[in-house]
Amino acid sequence: MERQQEGRCEKLESFLRLLGNEIKDSDDADEETYDLYAQDLPSSDLGIIDPKTTELQLTVAGRELTIHQSPGILSSARAGGTTGAVTWRITPLFATWISSASNPLTNHLNLLNNPSSTIIELGAGTSAIVGLLLAPRVGRYVLTDQGYVAKLVERNITENWASVSQQQQQQTSSGGSKSRKGGPSKQKDKSGGGGAEAGGPGPGERLVFRALDWETDTPTSSLAHPVSSSFDLVLACDCIYNEALVDPFVSTCVDICKLRRHSDTTVAAGDKKRPAAVVVVAQVLRDSDVFNAWIKRFVQDFRCWRVPDEMMIDELKSEGQGGSGGGGGTSGFVVHVGVLREGR
Repeated sequence: MERQQEGRCEKLESFLRLLGNEIKDSDDADEETYDLYAQDLPSSDLGIIDPKTTELQLTVAGRELTIHQSPGILSSARAGGTTGAVTWRITPLFATWISSASNPLTNHLNLLNNPSSTIIELGAGTSAIVGLLLAPRVGRYVLTDQGYVAKLVERNITENWASVSQQQQQQTSSGGSKSRKGGPSKQKDKSGGGGAEAGGPGPGERLVFRALDWETDTPTSSLAHPVSSSFDLVLACDCIYNEALVDPFVSTCVDICKLRRHSDTTVAAGDKKRPAAVVVVAQVLRDSDVFNAWIKRFVQDFRCWRVPDEMMIDELKSEGQGGSGGGGGTSGFVVHVGVLREGR
């Protein structure tokens, strides 16, 4: 077992080398910001697929999904934010990429077709799209956000689980997505959908929602139970949109990654010898100041790399040849990978 874990750690370092130049410090972070924002970014709205409808019909990586959302909550004056109430354009694109057979997290790290893998998504919003595509292939997928999204998340899991779990068994993920228009929280045990394994009436513990507020809650090993006491992969998709969120977000990432180092040995002794958790952050390139604040803060605690375009689908390429119009411009999206620094 020890030799196997050492092999996994070597695979992680090999994977990180494939990503190219590391973004090591504040100067590198400034250069990364300049490189990304010096391009002609697409002119668009904030990136909501449809802010007015309560139901979206989407095809994502060949999966037919019915996604419920709440324009009413989005337009409300709710304290603490409302952006998670609707589905954003990057989400189905990110889900298509990360669930694809060619994704490097599958090819090089075997994280996404592995029944022992545990994944947590931060700021998941109501749609549950990424979780629906990945959960049938892993041991446990935890969707997190503020508690106000719980009802819609669970509805989306319940109504889509049977379809996605069956399709996962029948076809290989491929292609893009298209629209067929159509206060402090507590970590509550709210599991979506029902009580069976993949392919049954509900995902049971395989795909669950947990309320997690970055400013008031501290992630604990209970989030990964009963499969593990820590996480292999931390995902975040378009959930950093103002500077006030930067420090709470990064601190939450740190706390989750530390679970791998400080796992309760009575629960999962092997966790201490597993590779470090990998953090994957997908963003829309909107405000350069917000992005720069995030990446400068992120590199303080994490080794960081941008995922190169040759590992991306066209719709997510950050330099050249991207964009939905196929005209060779940037997509306006970017994906970074991080691993917690030693000693943090």
